[in-house]
Amino acid sequence: MKTKFLLPLAFLLLSVTTITKAQNCKNTHDKVDEFSGKVERRIVQKHNFYFKFAFYRLGDDFRLESYVNIPGDQAFLIPEGSKLNLKLGDKSVMELTSVKNATPQSFVSGSQIFSGFAMTYPITKEQLKKIEEVGIKFIRTYLKDESYYDMALKKKKIEKTKDYARCILVD
Repeated sequence: MKTKFLLPLAFLLLSVTTITKAQNCKNTHDKVDEFSGKVERRIVQKHNFYFKFAFYRLGDDFRLESYVNIPGDQAFLIPEGSKLNLKLGDKSVMELTSVKNATPQSFVSGSQIFSGFAMTYPITKEQLKKIEEVGIKFIRTYLKDESYYDMALKKKKIEKTKDYARCILVD
């Protein structure tokens, strides 16, 4: 008799926990395409003025996006095939490769000119599940030649990357 009561109770508690976690997702962009039924979702994390990254989903296509602002009017492009290295919470390294050239978009902030670059890196569902488990601790975005931009994440932001990965995976 106890098992008949405990099993539905356990299922109910698990369902409530899952629903609660799903409701905690603060997506920057979240919609379902009316014709294809595909989920389009983006969660942007701003680190500072110079760097932000985003988790993106369109149906079963997942990407990690990196946005870097560099002082000055830059005249170079970041080539397709450039790397993004992620050091995860378990100290393993995940390397992603960009799928298109990133051209500079110049803009003015205050009295300074900046060039913004947006890079796109495909990521698998399995890689996102790994991030959901251990989080991202450190990000290195390669720009051109051997130059790169580093971003170390503090404990609170490492936890947020776990949530972002979880939220982007929710159907």
